[in-house]
Amino acid sequence: MHVEQQVQTWLNQQGLGSCILTPLTGYTNHVFRVEAAQDPKCSVIRIANHELAAGLCPLAQYPKHVISLHQDAVELDLAPELLGFDDQMGLMWLADVGERRTIQRHDFAEIRTLLARLHSSDLAWRSPEQTELDGANLLMLQRLATSADPKLSQIAQQLLKLAIHRGYANYPIKPVHSDLNPGNWLHDGQRWWLIDWDYARLMVAEWDYASLIVEQAWDQTHAQAFAPTMLLCDLAWFCACFALLSWDWHVQRGTQELAAKQAITTYWLQRCESGR
Repeated sequence: MHVEQQVQTWLNQQGLGSCILTPLTGYTNHVFRVEAAQDPKCSVIRIANHELAAGLCPLAQYPKHVISLHQDAVELDLAPELLGFDDQMGLMWLADVGERRTIQRHDFAEIRTLLARLHSSDLAWRSPEQTELDGANLLMLQRLATSADPKLSQIAQQLLKLAIHRGYANYPIKPVHSDLNPGNWLHDGQRWWLIDWDYARLMVAEWDYASLIVEQAWDQTHAQAFAPTMLLCDLAWFCACFALLSWDWHVQRGTQELAAKQAITTYWLQRCESGR
């Protein structure tokens, strides 16, 4: 059955009747805006893409875990209300909380408050495949250090050396979203919401700030204006590390963004080597 038909059938079973389904952009899942004649409010369906290779779509591989992560985020008032779900299909039915919007400097205080609420919670998130905690992603760097790509390997080795010297493996871990790309921020006209908690886990708090800064393509001036002062001395390293992992992600998939990802990685590597 076609994905859109699956969604329509599932919504019918929830008593919603005939709906207009509008496809929205989704990187790993199928996403639809739902408009029902008997409900003036729109909603959103996320359904797993089971055609992707194993590991590329957590909602397909670990649906119960992903749904539980989102439910935790709802409890913290960070994520849209979960109207319903199906953990066999890998389907989540969410309240519509607005549109994607570019984060501006006047939003920084609110964003910091939302992240602080998450990082100060006592959620003990572990990804299903996780055998040991790796707050600074050093295991991934170790893998990249032996990459067949000499550029990736060299930078990974440089970052590992700095991480060992600075003791990042011993930094306290917090619950983090870990995938704060522009598509995962929604604004309802009053406030910000976060979606796509599929990769949420325990890591150092710097990882969330670094992922947001790198994915927003902010420079050091914007990063310093955004991030809490207590994180600034280490932030360039975490930005370089996240940028490198993003670069590797695009290498594996052969996208058109490789040059841009390499440039961002080099930018932050230079700053983390000279900034401390």
